[in-house]
Amino acid sequence: MRKRMQNLSFRLIAFFSAIIFVAIALYDIYNIRFINVTDKKTNFRNSVRIMMILPQNQTYWNWFLEKYKDISEKQGIISDIVFYNTSEEAYKYLKLATVTKPDAIVMCNIYNSKEIAQMLPIIKSNNIFIVSLFNDMLFRYEDVFVGIDYYYKGKIAGKIIYKVLNEKNSIPKDLRIAIINPLYTTIGGTLEVKGLTDFLKSKGIKEISIKNFNFEYPAFPSEEVARQLILEDKQKFNVIYIGSETDTLTIAQNIITFNKLDKFIVIGAGTNEKLQKYVKEKIINGIINDKGDLIAQKLCEAILSWKKFGHASSHISTNFNVIE
Repeated sequence: MRKRMQNLSFRLIAFFSAIIFVAIALYDIYNIRFINVTDKKTNFRNSVRIMMILPQNQTYWNWFLEKYKDISEKQGIISDIVFYNTSEEAYKYLKLATVTKPDAIVMCNIYNSKEIAQMLPIIKSNNIFIVSLFNDMLFRYEDVFVGIDYYYKGKIAGKIIYKVLNEKNSIPKDLRIAIINPLYTTIGGTLEVKGLTDFLKSKGIKEISIKNFNFEYPAFPSEEVARQLILEDKQKFNVIYIGSETDTLTIAQNIITFNKLDKFIVIGAGTNEKLQKYVKEKIINGIINDKGDLIAQKLCEAILSWKKFGHASSHISTNFNVIE
């Protein structure tokens, strides 16, 4: 009798422990949910649930998420979007996904961690569709890659730089390029720079030095970067290559304020009308924008294709909008 009571007690403890674990996990999910992009009422029976795990910072991702929100809502995709600073945080989100079991996980740059490498097969075994967004670094674990060709993007930047130098009849033997991109090491920065340098070297520019101003908002704001580059300019940069709209506007405005026109070749990003004006006035030499709406559309199509047919194209790459 005592043995039966002990077994019953053990089972009850195990049962309630499991309930407590799930409750804690769900509580954690509630607290880490930075964005739920589904505002409208959705037919949950026919909807697709995804968790999107992106590297910080949230400000950088607005160019893509604004487009994604509109497209995904119309197609019945319910999205929870979280941002991570460390591989430990990314691992925590992946572990929670094994409890909540979304239909798909969309990830950017989650790799280079033993714990994460061990978690991905578990996610796959739960029949969760895995999409690698913007960087093709999940290797055998991903079902689909959706993003851009960063090497080709770098070549486009190189072409703009060379065109400006050629128009000035001033092609130097060496170039000093400042990169302003808070996610340079996180997404496709190294491939982008390789495309840029490969193109310029093919045109006879032998010495190219790169300095990356890798920072996080708000610890190292754009104004500080602009001051270092434009006013101090201790390293005598020829080119400033910028990865976000906010930083492009800041650099352009400081060039105007401190009367540094024609001192730098500037290539930026963004859709703000001011930037198009700056390009026409030659304050900025070119704008290269990823097609956020097309990437969002292709991402949604891949998820829905998998949900409906059980498969999707394994590699989906989009091109760019270029203004010069």
